[in-house]
Amino acid sequence: MNQGKVWRVVNPSVGVPIFLGAVVVASLVVHGALMIKTDWYGAYWNGASLSGKAKAVAMAAPATTSVATAPAAAPTK
Repeated sequence: MNQGKVWRVVNPSVGVPIFLGAVVVASLVVHGALMIKTDWYGAYWNGASLSGKAKAVAMAAPATTSVATAPAAAPTK
């Protein structure tokens, strides 16, 4: 274990539960965002099968989405 010295600073009985708690919170945030931002995920969790369009969206590469960016401001002198 290359990070073994961290336990000299943080007691494992404190550090391990904090780490595992952070993993739980992160996974809940991701699942919550999926349920809020998609219309098919909640139905899928409730037992509905994915339709053809939803399957295509679920399997699509993330590179097909675009992010709108604000135009760059002109440099000031």
